[in-house]
Amino acid sequence: MRGRRGARAKVAAAGALAFAGCLGGPQADPTAFFLLSSPPAGAAGTAVQVSFGVGPVMLPGYLDRPQIVTRLSDNEVALAEVDRWAEPLADNLVRTLEENLAKLLPGSSSVRYPWYATDAPDYAVALDVRRFEADATGSVVLDATWTLYRGEARLDGRALRLEEPADGAGRAASVAAHSRALAEVSREIAGAVRRAAGR
Repeated sequence: MRGRRGARAKVAAAGALAFAGCLGGPQADPTAFFLLSSPPAGAAGTAVQVSFGVGPVMLPGYLDRPQIVTRLSDNEVALAEVDRWAEPLADNLVRTLEENLAKLLPGSSSVRYPWYATDAPDYAVALDVRRFEADATGSVVLDATWTLYRGEARLDGRALRLEEPADGAGRAASVAAHSRALAEVSREIAGAVRRAAGR
């Protein structure tokens, strides 16, 4: 009997500790959410009176998830336990690329993808992303192909691989490196639009 009473007392004590933990209030949520950002507008170039659209943007399945991905080796990636994208990465890429192009092409306007044929932009940019993640040091690799179209005609484009080092430690510095890599692609695309428009 004493053994049973001792076991019951231990269970009761464990329950009391758990209850006391609940009374201590909610625990802080360690989850952090991140977004790509557009760099500040630089010196305005000549106006480009064109419309552009961004899409489609294709992502590999391993990146198409809320968790931020870190490349550990050629064959291994890690999903962050608490660091997440604040919106689907493809949507964030499109929005940031639109913001970048609007700054680089003053006077232009954007059309949201997908568009109706009657509302099609003068120029459309497709982006096929193969890699877009940081390594353990925070340095980012962007491996992608961009293509510029006017209607069904392919005007320009190329495959590229950019490596952007992080300016510091931590996830925020790594995400900032993501943003700088995308800004570099944006400058290439803006240059192609200017050439196509004769500006």
